[in-house]
Formats: sequence, structure tokens, C-alpha cells
Amino acid sequence: MFTIKARDLAAILDQVAPHRFGVDEDANDLDALILECTPGHLHVVACSDRTLAVARTPVAGEVWTAPFGYDDATALRGWLESSDTVTVEHVTSGGHQLLRFTEGVAQLTVPAAPHVGRLPWRALLRLVLDAREHPLAQGRPVQLSADDLSLWLNAGGNGEAIEFRSLGPVGTLVTAGPDFLGLQTPHGWDGPEPGQGWSSSLRTRLFLFAGQFLEVGARYADRTGTAWVVPARPRPGEEPRLISADYAAVTLPISQVLAVGNFLVRLPD
Repeated sequence: MFTIKARDLAAILDQVAPHRFGVDEDANDLDALILECTPGHLHVVACSDRTLAVARTPVAGEVWTAPFGYDDATALRGWLESSDTVTVEHVTSGGHQLLRFTEGVAQLTVPAAPHVGRLPWRALLRLVLDAREHPLAQGRPVQLSADDLSLWLNAGGNGEAIEFRSLGPVGTLVTAGPDFLGLQTPHGWDGPEPGQGWSSSLRTRLFLFAGQFLEVGARYADRTGTAWVVPARPRPGEEPRLISADYAAVTLPISQVLAVGNFLVRLPD
């Protein structure tokens, strides 16, 4: 349970809301938003057949995941219009997950959507962020404002893909099919590296083993100085396994690693 400003929750809902499958597409198992809470952030995730969008806001919450339908998301968004500070609870009732939003005597309860399959959004975003280091991806970022983008919407009026390609100090070349060319005036780039600061947020889960919290995707060193990575959260009753950060083919149960290394110390990202 945590409290959040209604405007902050509404903002991240609005950021991802456009990203959904069309009403005429067979996407009943994906036509949903996903609320996912970690110890530091509340994430809202949405996807369509072509896009994936993730927005987040800081919270001091627990770890849970709950998908819910777009109709319920629309109802929640309208309810937030008359709210100020909202308490959010993830509860289980009768074996069903519920999201409960409360402000004073006003309350809205939204059921989770059990039909929605697991969306590996963190893995997908990690692939994209890691691809920035590929030589073909090196170059000057294209930075456009919302007003800039609105100028080019009609360029793809017949369904053509609109491409923005930086030409450095010359500006940004805009193309849409074989019959359209445009040029956007140059934009300087002096901000942070795109995606910087998301590494911990893209990890999937914390779990407890032998009195110690371990984090999926994080690196740990044992007494010998060997580095290990936690690849996945274990199933109930299953012993966690670790992968060597130096030798990818080496995978061992955590008990064998501790038998030699005695302890695990979290390494910085």
C-alpha cells in the first residue's frame, strides 16, 4: 500500500494510453495496461502491435504486478480527475487480485485481468537499450518536441512510415514513402544518455533466500572475487541458480556457490 498524488498517477496513465491494439484486432489477451510496483517506482506499461510504452513515477511500495483492462483504466482515469492524494492497495479477495484506490470516503476497486499473458517488457527494453552500443546505432540523437512532431503528422497521411534521421548540424531529414522529403532545423543535444538511470527499474524481482534479498539481473561477488548474475526468480521451493559473469556457460545452484564463496556481495551497476 502506498499513497500517490492523483495527478502523478493520471500523468503516467496518459503517457501510455495511446499504445493499444485497434478495436478490430484480435488482441483480447493484450488489450490491457499493466501496473507494476517495485520498492522504488510504480510502472504503467502498455503495448500495441508496433509499440511498447513504459512510464513510471516514484513510490515507496511493495513488489506486485497487476494487469487491468482499458475500460477499467478509463474509469480510473476519470475518477482521478476529482481526486488529490490517493491510497493504492494491491489485495487478494476470493483468490482474485484487486486494485483498490481510495481517497477519504471515495473508493474505486478495479479487478486484475487474469486473461492477460505475461509481457516481458523489461527484457524487451533491455534489448533495445543494449543495442545502443552497436556500431550501427551510434550517432547524434534526434530530439523533437511534441509541437515539432505535430508538424509532420500529415506526411504519412496515406499510411507511409515517417522516418526522422539526424544529419548533425544540417538538421533532421524527414521522409515518408518515396514521394516526401522534409528537413527539420537542428536541435542540440546536451541532455543525459537516453535510458540512463533505468537499469535498476528494469530488473524484474527481489526475492528472499537464506535471509538475504537477491535481485534478478543484478551482479554479486563471492569471497573469491568471482562475479555471479542472478538470471531469474526461482519458483516456490526451487533453489536459485547463478550464472558466472565471466564464463557464461557456468551455471550453478546458489548452495554450491556459497559452499566455496561463503557469501555474496552486491556489485554496483
